[in-house]
Amino acid sequence: MMKLTTKSLVLSTATFGLMLGVAQNAQASKLITGVTISATSPNLTQNWAVDNVINGSGLPGNKPSLGGTHALSAITNAWRTNSATTALPLPSPTNPLSITFQLGAVPTDLIGFSFWNITGPSSGTISNPMGVKDANLEYSTDGTNFSSLWTGSFLKGGTTASGPEVVNFSLVKATHVRLNITSNYGQAQRVGFNEIAFKSIPEPSASLALLGLGLAGVGLRKRI
Repeated sequence: MMKLTTKSLVLSTATFGLMLGVAQNAQASKLITGVTISATSPNLTQNWAVDNVINGSGLPGNKPSLGGTHALSAITNAWRTNSATTALPLPSPTNPLSITFQLGAVPTDLIGFSFWNITGPSSGTISNPMGVKDANLEYSTDGTNFSSLWTGSFLKGGTTASGPEVVNFSLVKATHVRLNITSNYGQAQRVGFNEIAFKSIPEPSASLALLGLGLAGVGLRKRI
């Protein structure tokens, strides 16, 4: 009876660790910190500073994060272009506005990102139709050669402070990510957004360590 109890306990420990480890690693994600902007396309202008999209301004504590409510768009917490002219038209598929983000000096695991679009009234000096609509993402391991990663449309920002839109994709290794903006939500003069944050896989959890101990216990038990 004692042997059966011990074996059951070991197996239960392994199973418990497996369940927690899988669940935790499937749901959790880790913010990639220290992101910088390494380049922008020549047609990208800054009526509001583009660095605002990675510095956490407008988020809780004014710190970068993967979640949280972003304050209404303003000159201190968002990026938008100068007023469009013939020489600097709004973005299009043939004339995208591009921002290249450097994630680090060596390739890191990248599994998705959080995106906060421009928020505000439907018209005026700052309005949600300025927000990014269509865009695509490319990645690189050397900052020179880029491959396609994601293409899609972002949700239009609302008229109140809001949380992020979350985009997930299969894991890639990357040092750089390039965001190519190809349209906005109809504002005839400007385009911009509030914040972007990139995410990696989480560090190995305590649950996985527990799983390892449990499986080791199973192995020992079989040898006994």
